[in-house]
Amino acid sequence: MSEEKSKPMLFLNRVTLNGERCIKLYFRQNTDIRERISQNEWIMYSMELDAWYTVENKQTVALLQDLFEDIAFVNLSKLEWKQLNISSRNIGTLNIPQHVLKLHKKPDTITLLPFKQEDREFIGFKQFFNRSEYHEIMESGFFRYLKANGLWEIKAGSHRFKEVINFLVARYTVKLNSALQISDLEIKRTLLEQSYEKDKDYKTCPISFLTYLQSRNYSENTLVTYHHMVLRYLNAYKGKSLETINGFGTAEINQYHEIWSQRNAPSASLLNQSVNSIKLYYHVMGSRELMLEQLARPKRNKPLPEVYSKDEVERLIKSVENPKHKAVLFLIYSAGLRIGEVLRLRKEDLLRDRKLLFIRKSKGRKDRYTKLAGNALILIDKYLEEVTPKEYLFEGQYGGQYSTTSIRNTLHKAKDQAGITTRGSVHTLRHSFATHLLESGTDLRYIQELLGHESSKTTEIYTHVSNLNLSKITSPGDLINI
Repeated sequence: MSEEKSKPMLFLNRVTLNGERCIKLYFRQNTDIRERISQNEWIMYSMELDAWYTVENKQTVALLQDLFEDIAFVNLSKLEWKQLNISSRNIGTLNIPQHVLKLHKKPDTITLLPFKQEDREFIGFKQFFNRSEYHEIMESGFFRYLKANGLWEIKAGSHRFKEVINFLVARYTVKLNSALQISDLEIKRTLLEQSYEKDKDYKTCPISFLTYLQSRNYSENTLVTYHHMVLRYLNAYKGKSLETINGFGTAEINQYHEIWSQRNAPSASLLNQSVNSIKLYYHVMGSRELMLEQLARPKRNKPLPEVYSKDEVERLIKSVENPKHKAVLFLIYSAGLRIGEVLRLRKEDLLRDRKLLFIRKSKGRKDRYTKLAGNALILIDKYLEEVTPKEYLFEGQYGGQYSTTSIRNTLHKAKDQAGITTRGSVHTLRHSFATHLLESGTDLRYIQELLGHESSKTTEIYTHVSNLNLSKITSPGDLINI
């Protein structure tokens, strides 16, 4: 392959913007070019041009050639190309606003919780209302206040639950406790879209698409992600009907992602999620066959995962005083768990005699076993001396699954207290588990099994992170007598 074909093409074109002569940059979505642009403040983005540009002087073209020559071929063939009036043109069928989905803030948040009292189950929430809010709540007829435990109970029957949700989201941000599962897709859609401003052009995500996801047993996280990506896509086209958008082809979809990429520089992973979501949307909703394999995908970056050292893990765990918090973080590290896996654990999943942990419905809805460290059991038993969970091993304040936010907050607080500056999240504990196993001599195939990786290629990334073999290599610098 020639060098020219191996590099992306960057076109330069002279344009006039606000009476000034400028150089416009045009290129297909490319991470290297986008990163180079971000390092040079004199290259700016214009909503009017829908492109990156810089003001032209005598050296501008030469500077741009020098700036990009190592990562792209700077093509000058379009430099004098006459364009239409850019400020008034409509790019193909696209007229994408800068902010596709606008958020509107509400003053208070209400979290709905399942409660059990004297063998009676109900849904309610804890909330203080001012006088006007109190009267409005009471006049709705949906709620009653239980003074004995300071709870508001939803007294309306299940057939009116949709009305209750609509009443609440019109006034508050409504969240659901993890123990409260809602299967009604219209209610779920209302909750997912409650924070967006809804003007006359607003398009909601079709229920038929969500029904398809639910019927195919997609995970809750995937449903939420695909919903958001499709919602953003549909609302990018102001003034276009849903029927018109459903008739689009690959050219419009590719152009949508290209404009999004050049405006906001989303990660390659986020763009790929969007491509997957929209591809599935057209599979479900499209009235005609599309050549969906022609959808452009950005190349994913392949950064090595961050890893905490063994000393950092030890300092991190020792800095946590709360028994539950300490047990959660250490179990994630010592068993190599994803955050969702630790949230779903039950007491019976602790196979104490075999020193194994049973992981239910992991990624890909697969069960697996992983190691249960003796030290982890010690911390778990200390935590269980103070708390008796009803369903899950780790539960929230009102029962049900513990929240991901609480675990993340615990980790960041522990890192601050331990003085750990290594970048990383809760998932970094899982990366550290795998890397430390590899450094201690554990076979890569066993690590793959413990992590639940379907492909060995996924696990092999830890061979690039481990310093076990790198530390044995002699630098040629050490062979020079200085």
